[in-house]
Amino acid sequence: MARNEAAIREMNEQIEQANPRSPDDYFRVICECGNRDCTRVIAISIPEYEGIRSDPRYFAVVQTHVMPSVEEVVRETDRFTIVRKRDGTPAEIAEEEDPRS
Repeated sequence: MARNEAAIREMNEQIEQANPRSPDDYFRVICECGNRDCTRVIAISIPEYEGIRSDPRYFAVVQTHVMPSVEEVVRETDRFTIVRKRDGTPAEIAEEEDPRS
């Protein structure tokens, strides 16, 4: 599950870099939950996205895709939820697989 989340995060990095935008514009990223079958998308602004990417343990997920056993809610918006991986294997993988490190 953690590897799937890291792979989705990597794809979202490519989406973000592919099309430069104004900080006021929204772009769509894939939900970074651990569900392999999830195809939900999230509208997010550049500043919101950069805030999430500032910590390798943060991920953007659809509100109903939070997995309390491996992550805690950091912040909720009307479009998505920011979660932080709990200590242990999920956090270790998130940090190891961080595309920005």
